[in-house]
Amino acid sequence: MTTSVQLDPASLPGARKRPMPQHVEPELATLVSTVPEGQGWLHEVKYDGYRAFCRIKNGSVRFLTRRGKDWTDKFGRLPEAAVKLPADSALLDGEIVILLPDGTTSFQALQEVLGRGVKGKDQPIYHVFDLLYLDGYDLTQVPLIERKKALSSLIPDRSGLIRYSDHYEGEGRELYDQACRHGLEGIVSKRVNAPYKHGRGADWLKIKCFNRQEFVIGGFTDPEGSRQGLGSVLVGVHENGKLRYAGRVGTGFNTRTLLSLRSRLERLEQSVSPFSNPPTGAEAKNVHWAKPELVAEVNFTSWTRDGMLRHPSFQGQREDKPASEVRAEKPAAAPLQRPESPAGVKLTHPDRILYGQGGITKLELAKYYEAVADWMLPHVTGRPLTLVRCPDGMDRQCFFQKHASQGVPDVIRRVQIPEQKGSGTYLTINSASGLIALVQMGVLEIHIWGSRIDRLEQPDRMIFDLDPDPDLPWKQVVEAARRVREQLERAGFRSFVKTTGGKGLHVVVPLVPRAGWDQVKEFSQAVAQSLVRKFPDQYVARMSKARRKGKIYIDYLRNARGATAVSPYSTRVRPDAPVSTPIQWDELIKGIRPDQFTIRSVPGRLAGLKRDPWEGMSKVRQTLPRSLEDF
Repeated sequence: MTTSVQLDPASLPGARKRPMPQHVEPELATLVSTVPEGQGWLHEVKYDGYRAFCRIKNGSVRFLTRRGKDWTDKFGRLPEAAVKLPADSALLDGEIVILLPDGTTSFQALQEVLGRGVKGKDQPIYHVFDLLYLDGYDLTQVPLIERKKALSSLIPDRSGLIRYSDHYEGEGRELYDQACRHGLEGIVSKRVNAPYKHGRGADWLKIKCFNRQEFVIGGFTDPEGSRQGLGSVLVGVHENGKLRYAGRVGTGFNTRTLLSLRSRLERLEQSVSPFSNPPTGAEAKNVHWAKPELVAEVNFTSWTRDGMLRHPSFQGQREDKPASEVRAEKPAAAPLQRPESPAGVKLTHPDRILYGQGGITKLELAKYYEAVADWMLPHVTGRPLTLVRCPDGMDRQCFFQKHASQGVPDVIRRVQIPEQKGSGTYLTINSASGLIALVQMGVLEIHIWGSRIDRLEQPDRMIFDLDPDPDLPWKQVVEAARRVREQLERAGFRSFVKTTGGKGLHVVVPLVPRAGWDQVKEFSQAVAQSLVRKFPDQYVARMSKARRKGKIYIDYLRNARGATAVSPYSTRVRPDAPVSTPIQWDELIKGIRPDQFTIRSVPGRLAGLKRDPWEGMSKVRQTLPRSLEDF
């Protein structure tokens, strides 16, 4: 099959082209006592079944347990249904369940169906809640809400054997209350904009309506009266490297389970207790000890003070989790929260959505700047700034700010700069804390001068801003950048290139801070006009919008005193938080896309780079020529 027209994995923010893994470690939810608050969460019903990955590749389907066991043959017609999905390759994450007549799911019923083999109407359903890979692209770094949208497009059916697991956004208390009223196990709350992280963490939280978890079976007793198989099982949990006894479970079994479990436990029988605190006296009488290898799912009302179970009830045997991983699940008093003070700066309203498309919060933006600070600060430190502030998000009111105002945090430094009438108090930063303080102010764009405060009147950078007509293809912008580079090379200058966060490019020329603003502006104008003369049908060097139709504006006015250009690694006020990103010239030639750099993709890009795309820029020593005859 092929992916539907509406679903292009390459367009998802953070998608990375790479081979599909054979298996991945699942993301796991942490047990908490209350539903997390705030708009940064989505909430799903917690299903009562087996966690499973579905791996689709070239017409072949495999269902894998969370530990990577192949259970494809256990699930009846599910592989047949999965191969019909509109994807050449995909990796799905979800829960295999049996639906009861009242619409609830039952682990016990699933155990019974799998135990006797799937036949007829007893067909499991696969509720899919995540999409980790699609048609050549790894989606684990894509924000959850975007993965869910893609998944919904892939699985539009809500009544087949494979179903999209819907969610509720916003406050989840109502969904939790409904789940408990209908006898469901609980809900799972997930951070809207989080990537998929392997293992247990704070991005996925589970809130249960009743106590239930896995226990290791370490012994059993004989049946009494008319009961068959066994009387009860003795269970425990691992604690400090030892198996701690937690009580007996004697209810919840049916005859089939009693007999099959007895048969399995007899093969594991041993003469000594596996528990570090085995029962004594009458409670230990006639107990058969067993190697602690089998895992049981148990409901119970609560824990006693000495760590025993109250009113436990057997729900089924778990084949998908090793006994060595079983621990007592004790809910946290409140949902685990991410730090809200990146780089030591306290954020107010960390869950405020600053980019509505993609659900990017203030905290996520701050974490981005914290991640790229080492790359960004060399280009920002000690330069006057002009800021674009959107305190309530990009969809609300935004404004430019270049002068200090009341309420600007002290970590953002002030500097006096001469103006036409007196002087103005400008802003500058020199630390990661300063970057995060800008986020706290609602800054979504950071623009910098081409000079530093200590040599304010002598620029150390010359910038050519290539601003295309929106209808022009990207390849023409790339060609323009290469032509600017070639023109500069003929004059003996080395240049660097970066995306602007839009459809344009910046060609940046490092300079020894010797020439004044007027001289730098005059030289850049000569370069721009020389290209306009050579290619008058393609380029323009005037600001007039009317003259730009079908052309690229080579903006040299960024080199005037007081003018600014967006900083390397700054976000832009555009959907999905695109980033102005330094790249190597050969990356540009290889066909890099202008929209592939966002706050969700750039940190991963930087982590994978072997060297800085602008390596060596600070060591380049070049000055303007005395004559402009070459142009």
